[in-house]
Amino acid sequence: FCMRVAPLWPPGWSALWVGLAAVSFAVTASGNDSQDSADPFDSLSSAVHVRGMTFVGSRESVNEFVVRAARGVFVPGTRLAHLQQVDVVAAEGLDGQDFAVRCDRGELNVETSDFFAEGNVRGSIADGRSYTAPWVRYDHEKALLFTDAPVVMHDSTGTFRGDGFRYFVHKRHFRLLGNVSLVQTP
Repeated sequence: FCMRVAPLWPPGWSALWVGLAAVSFAVTASGNDSQDSADPFDSLSSAVHVRGMTFVGSRESVNEFVVRAARGVFVPGTRLAHLQQVDVVAAEGLDGQDFAVRCDRGELNVETSDFFAEGNVRGSIADGRSYTAPWVRYDHEKALLFTDAPVVMHDSTGTFRGDGFRYFVHKRHFRLLGNVSLVQTP
C-alpha cells in the first residue's frame, strides 16, 4: 500500500509544499531495499502548512481514494493531516465511485488511510443515495463509512432520518440506524 501527495502547482506555492511533495514522492518511489525502513516523514521537525492539497491513497496501480483540501496542516509524529474545505472520493477497484464526502474540516491519518469529516458533512454513495450529518468517519481497514450522529438520507423513494448509518463499502450496503423515520413534505 502506498500513499502519496499529488501536487497541484498553482502559482505562489511555498517551498514547504515542494519539500513535503518531494518527501512524499520519495516514500512512493522507494523500492524494497534497506532504506525502506526509514520513513521520510519522520525527518520533518515541524508542522507543514499547505494550500490546494491533493492526497491520493492507492494500492498497486489502483487509486482507492482522493482527498482534496483547500488548506491543510501535516503534523509529523502524529501521522495526521488536519484539513479544511475537504472533498473525498473513494473507489474500490475500477468500477466507479463508491462514496464521496464533502465537509468543512477533516482529519486524515496518512499511515492508516482513516479519516474523520465534520462540519456541514454531505455525501453520496455508489447507488445515488445522498446524506447529511454533523460528522462521518471512515475506517479503511474495515472499509466502513459511518456516523452515530443524526443523519438525513435522500433516495429515490423519499427522505429519511436516522440516528446514524453504516456504509459497508465492499458490499455497497447502506443501513440507517435507530429511530428511522420518513420525512413528510407539506
